[in-house]
Amino acid sequence: MAVVVLLGDINIDLVLDIPAYPAEGGEAIATRQTVAIGGSATNTAIALARSGHEARMIGHIGNDAWGRQALCDLSAAGVVTDWIGTDPSEPTQINVVTVGTSGERTMFAYRGANARLAPEAVAEDAFEAASLFHLSGYALLQAPQSAAARRAIDLAAAQNIPVSLDIPGGVAATIAADVLTLLPKLDTIMLGSADLPRLLHRPQGSDLEPMVAALLAGGVRRIALKGNGALSLLSHQGGNDSAPWFTVDVTDTTGAGDAFAAGHIHGRLAGLGGHDCCRLANAFGAVAVTRKGAGLAMPSLEEALRLTDARTPR
Repeated sequence: MAVVVLLGDINIDLVLDIPAYPAEGGEAIATRQTVAIGGSATNTAIALARSGHEARMIGHIGNDAWGRQALCDLSAAGVVTDWIGTDPSEPTQINVVTVGTSGERTMFAYRGANARLAPEAVAEDAFEAASLFHLSGYALLQAPQSAAARRAIDLAAAQNIPVSLDIPGGVAATIAADVLTLLPKLDTIMLGSADLPRLLHRPQGSDLEPMVAALLAGGVRRIALKGNGALSLLSHQGGNDSAPWFTVDVTDTTGAGDAFAAGHIHGRLAGLGGHDCCRLANAFGAVAVTRKGAGLAMPSLEEALRLTDARTPR
């Protein structure tokens, strides 16, 4: 399997199941509480490590018990932690994640030590023998982490290492200016179809094809859309590929997009065609939503393939 370098947030998720959201000033009594490691790039790293890849994580934690727990969990999952630093002044990020009865999640976060990752903390040796560099879009939200992300992209580009960027829901408009300047250095962008207009500052409901064409013209080679109706899409200069979503019982959508990213990364590294990349990414995401939380609940390649085999017509 391949070496994949990842840069992004490392945090602890406090997940609360709630029957209904209260009005401001009200209260909601949770029916379940879970505490686990999380973070967009962290989740993807765990899925890749569980799929046999050498996942090297670049990030920052606080000098606290939560940070030490995160390191232990990452190591136990097989993720390489040699390039994770500790910040003396900010705590490890805590995410409060509320999950409603439909399984949809809502997140509240203080980014803490993650945002303090400095460019000089991104070491060249992390990229030795790497086949791909993956960046979470959250890392572009604020300095100095955003500068560290750009340094990592430059290091990867200098070694002809493909760069993938996952743009989580809700931050597309905030990081749009940075993303658009980075397009020529990116191999793959992954985002939800609803975030594509936000990235390009277009009205919601704008035609998909011209927006995809605009990104491809900007220099990115592949655009993986996590959802377009019942399909996920992969667009590139040669055309478009797609695969239908798998129908599963949804327990919790936390980490689904991160698992989807792991599926696309594996497919890209394995040389799969566009349809098969989409199908594998969909399977990773589908397995993820059947489980509580993310982090150590992330699926493996074997589990994703088991789903694709089970749903393949005989």
